[in-house]
Amino acid sequence: MNKIVLSTALFSSLLFGGGDIAPVEAPVVEEVSSWEFEFSPYLAMSSISGDSAVISPDALSHIELGFDDIVDALEFGLAGHFEALHHSGWGVLVDYNYVSLGGSGPIPGYTNTLTVDIKQAVFEAQGFYRQQFENNSFDYIAGIRRWNLKMDASISAVPNVNDTDNDWVDFIIGARWIHNIDENWKFYVSGDVGGGGSDFTASAVGGVRYTFNEWLDLDIQYKGLWVDYETGTPRDANHLNSTDYFKYDTVTYGPMIGLNFKF
Repeated sequence: MNKIVLSTALFSSLLFGGGDIAPVEAPVVEEVSSWEFEFSPYLAMSSISGDSAVISPDALSHIELGFDDIVDALEFGLAGHFEALHHSGWGVLVDYNYVSLGGSGPIPGYTNTLTVDIKQAVFEAQGFYRQQFENNSFDYIAGIRRWNLKMDASISAVPNVNDTDNDWVDFIIGARWIHNIDENWKFYVSGDVGGGGSDFTASAVGGVRYTFNEWLDLDIQYKGLWVDYETGTPRDANHLNSTDYFKYDTVTYGPMIGLNFKF
């Protein structure tokens, strides 16, 4: 009985301030972000090949600009890629590539030389859903590709044969597959097709990533970007005064190297 009374008195004294109890600290829970972000500035060592028609489809002039030609004539270039991925699997990506360049070459079937100055900007905004597997992931992609193309052309000593500024938007759908080779290396391929402002556009990418640490990757890829765009009225017997016709059917292709920052 005395033990019970003593225990009760001790409990009461502690409860009502008769004794000191060290406070119990709540466990610290580290907050985990629901989002993962990536930003990659990159260098595109590309070539442009295709056909551009000005004034008339009968005046098709073949453009063949190799990487050396582009570097020699490069005035300004800017490229960047951004991605955000939510833990639910949904994500968005934005890509922008602007280049100002020029080149010249003979016109097939003519003795004249075509000189062109091209300012090309391609902006992409896409949403995707990622399906995760053990060592792989698969992204389902849909979005837009917006083109802004300014092209000035002259033939031999005749300036301003064509001075055009075109802006259009294509809708695209595609997919991307990512394979984790090991803890440092990843391999990926992606592709898309679409159209809208152009008759056809598509891209294909294959590359690898090497992880240096939790915030930095090296990204090496090879990319091809196609577009077939046409606007205006071709000059013919019924449209002798037409000067607004423009056709741009090209592929931009080559390796790309970037540093991918993760946060």
